[in-house]
Amino acid sequence: MQDWMFMLQLGVALAAGLAIAAWTMGFAFRARRSGAEPVITASFSKLQAGWYQLQISIANEAPYALRVDELKRVSPRAARLMAPIKQVNTREGEFQVWSHPSTDKATASIPLDFILGPNDSRTGAVSRASEGQITAWLFLPERLDPTELTVEIVALNNAGPHRRHRVKAKREDKR
Repeated sequence: MQDWMFMLQLGVALAAGLAIAAWTMGFAFRARRSGAEPVITASFSKLQAGWYQLQISIANEAPYALRVDELKRVSPRAARLMAPIKQVNTREGEFQVWSHPSTDKATASIPLDFILGPNDSRTGAVSRASEGQITAWLFLPERLDPTELTVEIVALNNAGPHRRHRVKAKREDKR
């Protein structure tokens, strides 16, 4: 009788250990997958002396939504950012609104409220809103004409605190 009880206890302990190991492995895999970085590309084009348009594309690679909080200028230090161009839909139609350098204060960073949908390709659930575009204006002194600049995107996701992603923007050649 005692051998039977011992084998039952051993079987229960083994099953519990295997269940905990499977749960831990699943948790570790999800945690590793949740750290998937977004794919960010950036370019800028010269509009006129000292004015540039910055175009950033972001693709969310994580299986949950990603909120982009802020866009910051890193280098060159003399650069100033203006609010991104936004598309506004009203009953009268669609309009683009943006800041203007003569009326709005330019800064080194601009707040964004930009949400990208999840991309969980393991289950085949890729949101149509998992990719997006950000457009901003960049102002530099006329004597400065860079071929690349560095910006920082601050994002918040389910993986925890704000994440900062530095991106080098390349200048588009107009031919």
